[in-house]
Amino acid sequence: MGMLELLWPATVLVLVYAVLGGTLARLIGLRGLWVVAAAPVFATTVIGGASVIAGWLGIGWSILPSLVVAALIAIGIVLVRRWAGRPVSWRRPSARWPGAGWWTVGAAIAAAVVLTIQVTLVLGQPNAISQTFDNVFHLNAIQYILDFSAASPLELGQMTSPNGGLPFYPSVWHATATIVVQLSGASIPAVVNAQTLVIAAVIWPVGAMLLVRVLVGASRTAMVSAAIVSVSIPTFPLLPMDYGVLYPFQLSLAVLPFVLAATASVLGIGRDAERLHRGWWAFIIVGSLPGLALAHPGGFVAWLALSVPMVAVFAWRTWRSRPAVRERVWLVVGLVGYAIVGFVLLKVLRPPEAARLWPVPFPKLQALSEGVQLSMYYGISAVAVALAVIIGLVWAIRERTAMAIVMVASWLIGLGLFIVVTSFGGPLWDLRDALTGSWYNNWQRLASVFAIALLPLAAFGLTRTAELVQRRWMAARPEATKARLVVGIAAAAIGFLVFPLPAVPRAIVYAQNVFDLDDDSVLVSADEMALLERLEETVPEGVVIAGNPYTGAGLAYAIGGRDVLMPHMLVDVSDDMELINEHLDDALTDDEVCDAVDALNVGFVLDFGEREVHPDTHPLPGLEDLADAGVVELVDSEGDARLYQITACGLG
Repeated sequence: MGMLELLWPATVLVLVYAVLGGTLARLIGLRGLWVVAAAPVFATTVIGGASVIAGWLGIGWSILPSLVVAALIAIGIVLVRRWAGRPVSWRRPSARWPGAGWWTVGAAIAAAVVLTIQVTLVLGQPNAISQTFDNVFHLNAIQYILDFSAASPLELGQMTSPNGGLPFYPSVWHATATIVVQLSGASIPAVVNAQTLVIAAVIWPVGAMLLVRVLVGASRTAMVSAAIVSVSIPTFPLLPMDYGVLYPFQLSLAVLPFVLAATASVLGIGRDAERLHRGWWAFIIVGSLPGLALAHPGGFVAWLALSVPMVAVFAWRTWRSRPAVRERVWLVVGLVGYAIVGFVLLKVLRPPEAARLWPVPFPKLQALSEGVQLSMYYGISAVAVALAVIIGLVWAIRERTAMAIVMVASWLIGLGLFIVVTSFGGPLWDLRDALTGSWYNNWQRLASVFAIALLPLAAFGLTRTAELVQRRWMAARPEATKARLVVGIAAAAIGFLVFPLPAVPRAIVYAQNVFDLDDDSVLVSADEMALLERLEETVPEGVVIAGNPYTGAGLAYAIGGRDVLMPHMLVDVSDDMELINEHLDDALTDDEVCDAVDALNVGFVLDFGEREVHPDTHPLPGLEDLADAGVVELVDSEGDARLYQITACGLG
């Protein structure tokens, strides 16, 4: 079956998005591309809200709470529409895909195919896992929700901090994956990969196309250009798979284009074909932002930053069209309030200072050069996209429209944040922290945000250039209609193939190394994975396994389905846990160790050697050389990986 194994959980996820989010989008009055782009965003809000409510009410986690929340929202929408005298109609509109027609569908499919190839090349196999530090938490968090129904962002942190040391953790990505595990029956790694595939190959390109449609236009050229650019930026969606791994952040950035498109629509500045009352656009924003924030606050802060040009254009238009003093006063009051709220959110949504100490990697000129060339992280320029951005700047200067200003300003914000985070050190450190601290002062995250910021301008440059060529051809040979169609299709196909070169192939190679499973894998080797997958045969359910989480032993929880003493490296260590980690080898002579073993129901130990996921050492002396200490017995092994059963403390 190979990668086709991901088809079933991916289909389940798409159906979940369609039922929970697509239905609401249709009820509101959205159609066509808007519905497809809105479905995962609304569903993410529904799932996130349902997880909080289910946590408050003590309800077990499944799709049922989300269905109830979605049903209640749907009823409210229907009642409001009837009260407003515009009942819901499910009749097919005359122009379901306005402007672009089947070109939009074809471009979306082509983008999905290209991105699917990119993602599957990275994964290599359906059950591959990211061999990274963060992935231990992500995989185990899904198993934790399955066991304890702790899907709420107010509860998931208890997996590592049962005493409340992590009071909030963006959990909607994990809650969604848990639903797919329950409905599909697929393994946690397979569901994670299927979810990543849907986010990268469906949610991202469709949202990108929608944002370009709103800012550039709904022409077939604009839609194809947006799709081509969406598959050609190495820093998104591939970089969050390579670095981190940043699964929740990837989800938040994938839905961000839809929220930006809706923001432009509610402000009345977009080229939008949908005819909705501004109140409904406001409702769409209100329905989108919780999902964006619960996916990851970094995506929400990115929305704050990239929506500033839209607000500025709206304010300028309003000021010029509303000469009355009273109206202008209210506009100023609103802008001041907007600025204050934005400033407060920037402060509130910053992680702790200890997590914001990422160093400055580049001098300022290098940072500028890498940002303009799009050569960050992978050391090779995304030539075609970088040229498209430059051409877009030329066209923007030539047209000088409000939308051109928005696109250029968004690009400048993305570029500016990247330069700040990568080069503002020394006396500028506090300014850097103020501007980019919400993203941990982590330049890889800002490189991904920059991809969203530059996409409309790149697509704009490509669109206007293609339209210029088309106009001149039509003027020279107006009768060559079929030839233009054939050339247009061929040019689009070439664009999908050529634009990603050479940077995206480099990004794929880099990310493949993160997912490779072999003897040298840094988190879990092939031998260790084989041992983990046999744990259900060797370890009784309910018995806890000790092991050093830095060596990957903690993944016995998500992959082996057995409880572990430490489900992550950064876990609150109790006194009993510390006794076991430091002195289990003394169990024959130390009764306190046996008391701790009994209290925590620890019965087995995984020994994955000294290799750790990071090039560092975090030894747990009590778990080393246990066979020589005579406190354990070997029950299973694969290569150098060992599973021991504790025989001391009367357990033998």
